[in-house]
Amino acid sequence: MTSLVLVRHGQASFGARNYDELSALGERQGVLLGEYWQRCGRRFDAAWSGGMERQKLTATRAFGAMDAPDTAVAIDTAFNEFDHTQLIRAYLPLVAKEHPRFQVDPRTLFNDHDAFQRLFDLIIACWIGERKGAAPIDESWEAFQARCMDGLRRIADSGAKRVVAFTSGGVITAALRAALNLDADKAFHLNWEILNASVHTFKLGKRGLILQRFNETAHLEVMQDPDLFTYR
Repeated sequence: MTSLVLVRHGQASFGARNYDELSALGERQGVLLGEYWQRCGRRFDAAWSGGMERQKLTATRAFGAMDAPDTAVAIDTAFNEFDHTQLIRAYLPLVAKEHPRFQVDPRTLFNDHDAFQRLFDLIIACWIGERKGAAPIDESWEAFQARCMDGLRRIADSGAKRVVAFTSGGVITAALRAALNLDADKAFHLNWEILNASVHTFKLGKRGLILQRFNETAHLEVMQDPDLFTYR
């Protein structure tokens, strides 16, 4: 049985030209995680990360802060996030047609976080429902779920007992769906609750996933700074 810790990356660059970069706050969140693990004496037998820059840099900042900068981190793109920009391109025209309030200039989508969340919920519903969009989708919802679970199986097959994987909210959502036997809609609604740099602990074995702890942020809470708690 493997003890598996999934870490969501620190705050990225929401609304910027390149989302796949940690903000200064996101880098600090990664450092605080590593410092907390160092104080707790936390160690891992193996470390993994998706191939996205925000995921890899969160791992780098965490291990650097826990006096383990040379920790080998295996890169597996199974832990990459789904392509949200592709989904927006594919489904925004459909959503805007059915919900005229979302007939907006795509460049303004990221200006209002609450409005973006309402819009993106509708876009994800189209994706989950396998609706035909205005542009091709490279990866269906079910293919994304299967890809995430394939990555988790590779971790289980590695034989390591204490593993950490740095990833994104969608991958954590896929793990929660499997562990809690959730339907797709309920699983994705949990996605909005996943904090940046949050920690999620599972038992991983032949019978699948067992959730032990969800959305842990003790490393942020001890700082008593509400600005450290971010979702995007």
